Amino acid sequence: MAEFRLVESFRITRVRPIPGLGTGRYSEPLDVTVTNGTITAIEPTRGVGDGDFDADGANLMPGLWDNHTHFSLAALISQCTRFSHKATKSEILAAVEDHLRHRPPRLVGYGFRSATWPTPPTAADLDAITTVPVALMSRDLHSLWCNTPALEQAGAAGHPTGFLVEEEAFAGIRRIMSRYLDLVEHAVQAAELEAASRGLVGIVDFSSGWAVEAWQQRAASRSIGLRVEAATYPERLDDLIAMGAGTGDELAENLRVGPLKIIADGSMGSRTAHCIAPYPNPLPGYPNGKPNHTRSELLALLGRAREARLQAAVHAIGDAACHDVLDAFEISGTRGSVEHVQCVAPADLPRFARLKLVASIQPAHQLEDIGVVERVWPGAKDRTYPMLDLLRAGARLAFGSDAPVASLDPWKAIEAACHRPYRADQALAPLAALRASTRTTLSVGQPADLVLTAGPGKVLLTMLGGRITFSR
Repeated sequence: MAEFRLVESFRITRVRPIPGLGTGRYSEPLDVTVTNGTITAIEPTRGVGDGDFDADGANLMPGLWDNHTHFSLAALISQCTRFSHKATKSEILAAVEDHLRHRPPRLVGYGFRSATWPTPPTAADLDAITTVPVALMSRDLHSLWCNTPALEQAGAAGHPTGFLVEEEAFAGIRRIMSRYLDLVEHAVQAAELEAASRGLVGIVDFSSGWAVEAWQQRAASRSIGLRVEAATYPERLDDLIAMGAGTGDELAENLRVGPLKIIADGSMGSRTAHCIAPYPNPLPGYPNGKPNHTRSELLALLGRAREARLQAAVHAIGDAACHDVLDAFEISGTRGSVEHVQCVAPADLPRFARLKLVASIQPAHQLEDIGVVERVWPGAKDRTYPMLDLLRAGARLAFGSDAPVASLDPWKAIEAACHRPYRADQALAPLAALRASTRTTLSVGQPADLVLTAGPGKVLLTMLGGRITFSR
């Protein structure tokens, strides 16, 4: 990983700011001066020749954030065998058999989606074609499909079906990741550089295990190429409390304590999102999906977060889960975010602003859910992906990818929100999407977290606190 050296003074000449992302009304080409990691001057251009980087009229904007990633897992999955989320069970099995015919005698795969399959997958399906370990992670990461040898590696030997969902799937994925730590760390460093090439300056990392500990170890040995807010799950909450660290506290350069991550329900793709209406083809035993906590358990967790100076980031995809989570936030007085917000009852929309909660949305999910929502949630079309409705109700939006569920590319999220929403009436204006993807402004006194672009997705330069992390 490169050591990103802080330049005492740096001047970018002839830039054009994107209107609405700064405090001034800038019209002409500008020169921007950065000193010790802070924007110290924004002034009409003096022309070519006396700056450190000539933008030649390119657009300058604040650096982009991905507010919902599983960074380590995304990095590892970049090394895994990929399967189409559109594939049928038989197509997946055929692809597994073909892979094992030509590759090493094991398989860790990613990408299938079983929500529209007539029957859930089983270990027996995979056992029938191979005796080597095969572990397949679903597209939404809420299920894990293993054959008998892989179940043992995932810590789930003797599982009755071989199709693990929710907590048992998360635990299995963690066990599998622990077998490839060297590969994970190499992939993480590569992913940081890739993120910078797309204009990213910061992430919120919801990696399983304990992201706080993992990033502390990285920061002790090298420069981190992104601002990282590392989340904690309830099973490590006591460890975080013992540190005496609350959300926003700095642990190392570019590393801060993130929120307490709570997973209130499952996902649409695994038919485990907790919904008001029953599923037309539910998983056995879960007609309305799977709530992971009772209302009292949610309230207790949020109460502990507040006492520990932590914000909470609560995963809630189904409308029933969202309602229960909003109730728990309201009663506990805890601050934070609702993650995903894919289905919301209309009466709950104004509560986000009233409770000062962030609606953390991953717009690129909509690109893959076209054609699936009506089959899995046939009665909920008018309440899915309510981006504009939330904005009009006064909610603050924060965009992310949920990588590896979608690629770690903020421009895809922005494009999906503005031009390819699931519901056409929920399309956002570009400025609203950019504001949901940034945290600073182009203003004197702000951190020099900057991106220079030649158009959407065409990044020329990324600067993180005065350090150049990418330059074309």
